Amino acid sequence: MNTFDKLLELVARRPAFILLLVVAVSIYSAFRLIELPGFTSRLKLDPSTETLLPQDDEDRQVFERVRDTFGDADAVLMSVRLEPMFTPENMARIDELTQRLRKFPGVKSVFSLGTAPNVLAEGDDLEVSTFTQQAANDPAAVKRFPEQIAANPIYRGVLVADDGVHTALAIGLDAQGEELFRKQDYAKQFRDMARQITGSQEVWLAGSPVVKAASTKAMLDTLVFSVPMIYAITVLMLYLAFRSVRATLAVVTTVTVGLLWTAGTAVNLGYSLNLVSIITPPLVITLGLAYSIHLLSDYFSVAANSAEERRQRVLHVMGRVGAGLLLAGATTIAGFLALMPNALPAIREFAILSSIGVVYLSFLILLFLPALLDLMRCGRHPRELGEKTAQRWADKIALFDIKWRRPIIWIALIMVPLNLWLASGIPIGTDYIKAFREGNPVREEYEAINRSFNGANIVSVVIETHVNDALTDPELVRGIDDLQSWLRKQPEVGQTISYVDHLKLLNQSLNNGDPAYFSIPNDPAAIKQLLVFAGGDDIRRVIDARFRSALVTVRIKVGDSIEITHFIERVEKRLAQLQPPLNGAITGTPVLATRTVNAIGQGQWMSLAIACVAIWAMLALMFTSARAGLWALLPNLVPVSIYFGTLRLLDIPLNPTNSLIASIVLGVAVDDTVHFLTRFNREARATGSETKAVQAALRETLRPTTLTTVALCLGLLALTGSELRSQVQFGMLASFTLFLAWISEIALTPALGSRLRIVTLWDLLRLDLGQSPQHTIPLLSGLSLRQARVFALMSKFESFKPGETVIRQGDFSRDMYVIVDGNLEVWIERGEDRKVLATLGRGAVMGEAGYFGQRRTASVSSVTPVRLLRFDSNDLERLRRRFPWIAATVFRNLNRVQAERLARATAMLQ
Repeated sequence: MNTFDKLLELVARRPAFILLLVVAVSIYSAFRLIELPGFTSRLKLDPSTETLLPQDDEDRQVFERVRDTFGDADAVLMSVRLEPMFTPENMARIDELTQRLRKFPGVKSVFSLGTAPNVLAEGDDLEVSTFTQQAANDPAAVKRFPEQIAANPIYRGVLVADDGVHTALAIGLDAQGEELFRKQDYAKQFRDMARQITGSQEVWLAGSPVVKAASTKAMLDTLVFSVPMIYAITVLMLYLAFRSVRATLAVVTTVTVGLLWTAGTAVNLGYSLNLVSIITPPLVITLGLAYSIHLLSDYFSVAANSAEERRQRVLHVMGRVGAGLLLAGATTIAGFLALMPNALPAIREFAILSSIGVVYLSFLILLFLPALLDLMRCGRHPRELGEKTAQRWADKIALFDIKWRRPIIWIALIMVPLNLWLASGIPIGTDYIKAFREGNPVREEYEAINRSFNGANIVSVVIETHVNDALTDPELVRGIDDLQSWLRKQPEVGQTISYVDHLKLLNQSLNNGDPAYFSIPNDPAAIKQLLVFAGGDDIRRVIDARFRSALVTVRIKVGDSIEITHFIERVEKRLAQLQPPLNGAITGTPVLATRTVNAIGQGQWMSLAIACVAIWAMLALMFTSARAGLWALLPNLVPVSIYFGTLRLLDIPLNPTNSLIASIVLGVAVDDTVHFLTRFNREARATGSETKAVQAALRETLRPTTLTTVALCLGLLALTGSELRSQVQFGMLASFTLFLAWISEIALTPALGSRLRIVTLWDLLRLDLGQSPQHTIPLLSGLSLRQARVFALMSKFESFKPGETVIRQGDFSRDMYVIVDGNLEVWIERGEDRKVLATLGRGAVMGEAGYFGQRRTASVSSVTPVRLLRFDSNDLERLRRRFPWIAATVFRNLNRVQAERLARATAMLQ
């Protein structure tokens, strides 16, 4: 008995120990997950895009440096409709709304008509007061506001829309404010307050904090909807499939424990659930259900009444499904871990967390679930749902697959390269706003502000010189002004503002508003004086105190990452043309989001290649043949390649979420291939007929494979209830690909299996050939123990009780035998007498005359219980093709045995 068998035996005899171990770990995980007092979860949701990038990523570092220097550029944009807007009463309402917003905890600034200075020059005096202050002091001044705003490039289209009835308020938040914005639903509070103060019902909100808060809510809603939905699917499917309340409860308990352990591990690792890893909990539950179905199918196939019979059933089920389950878990983990080379930490965290979840599930379903079923006294139940139908269809499908084997295989071989060729043109991109469903308030309000205010997405161009007062040099200032002029000509840009605009307005205001002075002073000292004494707080948001770094704020009218990518590429080329010491970089949440999406393209094909190689290596090890591993991988490459081809045909871009599907499906779908080929191998050795073996293997696997596919598809389709289109798309595309994998499993895998005689590593480890067969059986001389077992598994094992006839004199046959254990007598009939010619023991070869198509020259009967290896020319031919070195050694040994026997016969005649 090997080590694994001993472990299974221990578990079968001591199920209570496993239960106590699981309970202890579960209590620990619960304490790690739940924070006391208050029973709040330590596992957080993080929808931000900047945290998706690596800590040392240059774009992320620029973003954080800009935020530290100039404050958070990702303001909340509020739009309020006031018609007519320019009245003293509405100016007072805007001022009250501004002051009320500034009192919210975490609100750092509010830029509106209530805080924006309207610089007016009267003689030598310069009046710097806000629009609302001037309206309060001189109501008649309100009539001049439209003309003044239209002449001001900083305010035009920014504070007041071109339609003249929408005003904007830019609400800046600090780090605490952004957290409070999500936790305390500032979006609703801001809207309600704006409606109450202004009386307007048309209040819109946009900006990165709004999207993040809505994404957090959508992620939480996805979990709240999908997890209970998947549990409901689990309960319904298990009860309908196995008609057992106890078994259903046992599986639900097992899967819940696996999910609890995974969540506790996430807390221990310091992980938060982000826009990618949010699919981990539904995925863990769904995979747990799929794995459990395979085990229950075997569990209920064996009747057990007494305690000993139940223990033997547990041991039987563990041994029967153990190899397939462990390899299934290993291939799934390989699919997940293949995502590790991806540049995005979020995808790497998903890979690690999902892999850990599969490890937990494999342990729990192999060891804990059988023990729990045993303790709950789950017995044999009436015929399971679909069992009779599955068996009937299994025979039909098997015959079809064998009859059309060659066309099926050729179609598969053509589909893979064809679809991968199509996949080479898949675009990479996403739109974080259109990720919300149509009709979602976040999407509608963003699009409304985008139309009214020339863009709702804000990006920043940071100009750095590392030289104090460098940005007061007129020549460098003109270089930045030229950059802004170029930016305004770009089709994506709606507005651009920098300290240069403030500088020109200040210069014009100090010169009695003369348009000729809307220009850059030629004296550095004059420039510095204007910025220091007349700029106010607004200047500090666009240039630092040492005049060495500046910020150009750019409003863009596009949200699709592909369009933003093209814009970024043009801007970076233009920034490279800046004169020294000016150095420019583009940043902002839309830029980081675009970088995040583009990073998946660099790792997608590498991840897929790694997954294929890793899974092939495991299959080759499992089936002890590189060729068999490659053939076993083909049924899973077909659906994955079709998935990529479908993306290209439907023009669906790759994004951080759907880029996971290929590796996930590749790792999950191969499970059913392993289950089929393992059982086909066992049946082929037992029956000696490929047709019967395919039929028998399909009878055993068609129902659980179909049930697991249904479970996986329904579980993933539960994600379609999300407000995030990326989650909906993931659920639909993953389900579609898994359905293709099911078709491949019932059509292509049997067609391939009928051409293979596989030898599994599990068979090699469990096969008993007695002590040192390579030394005690002459036919196996010169082979290693593993090679001797390979030959045995390519042959057929037969057992006989004492007194049974193995070979009958005069029969025609084309096979021969080698004795593994026991003794036999060789005898012939002489009239009514029986003459014993020889007694044969371990290692003897017999039946060689039959092997060459001759009549049997003698009869052979067992004296003791015996085990024999029977093989024929077909078996040896398969051995030659699959394992040529082993075949050459066996042929040499067979020739030696025949030569020795011929020499003995010649000596007897002499």
